[in-house]
Amino acid sequence: MSIALDITVLIVISLTAFFGYKQGFVRSVLRLLGTIACVVVALIVSDMAAGPAYRNILAPRVESALLGKLENFDITAEVRSALNEMGANITLDDKQLKKVLSDSGSLPSAFERAILSSGGNEIMAAQVKEQSEDFFTNGFSTALAKRAGIKDYESLGERVQLSLGKVYDLVRAFAAGEDNKAGVHYLVYNILDNLLTTIIRYALFVVILIVLEIIVSIVFKVAGVLDHLPAISGANKTLGLIFGIIKGVLFVGLFAAIMAAIVKSDSIMDSQVFDDTIIFKVFFNFFYK
Repeated sequence: MSIALDITVLIVISLTAFFGYKQGFVRSVLRLLGTIACVVVALIVSDMAAGPAYRNILAPRVESALLGKLENFDITAEVRSALNEMGANITLDDKQLKKVLSDSGSLPSAFERAILSSGGNEIMAAQVKEQSEDFFTNGFSTALAKRAGIKDYESLGERVQLSLGKVYDLVRAFAAGEDNKAGVHYLVYNILDNLLTTIIRYALFVVILIVLEIIVSIVFKVAGVLDHLPAISGANKTLGLIFGIIKGVLFVGLFAAIMAAIVKSDSIMDSQVFDDTIIFKVFFNFFYK
């Protein structure tokens, strides 16, 4: 994919340079003004439409799909298994454990209190508190991704950096019922929403921009906007070539800005694929770093 991105960059700049040379500087400037107007309109419309499109169209489908994937997910069994693998001595029964996972405060502190109240000693309680905090900080995302059937769940779990507050809220949501609906709902509308809304926003932006560019081209052609300009001289062609290259660089920069915004919106996406490129990473890192 990294090679494909670099080749695409070269193709885009070559095409805009070619059309800039053919159109000349004046025509290229007029077309760019049309493109700028299209970009502004596309940004406004996509920004307004992204949220409703996610909530009303995509989110219900994602929620339904995840409910199917996590149909047999048992938060109490998952936490017990993970902590046992870490060496924690969990003496709580399922009812006690579910009560801990439903606690409104810090879940590791809730574990500590539950262990002490059930007859455990302070050393055991402190150990369980430390190991549960480690699991919720570093292991829960991986465990959930695995249960959701994501192939690269280990890599995804390492990239995901959720605040402990969101992790605790997600665990509490899964512990709230037997059918996992509350947990999946929280996951879709409070954790995945930022990333997926950003992707929708820029997908809509690209589609709207292409449609508007086609409309502007048709209007220019029908209205004969470019037909009454002076003949294109050699100097005008040379300036058009330079302007075309600049326009291509701006197009690539716009795409890089979109990719950087998507990656920044959530750590689920890996920026490594862009770091492996030779040309595109210059544009990407300008916006991402």
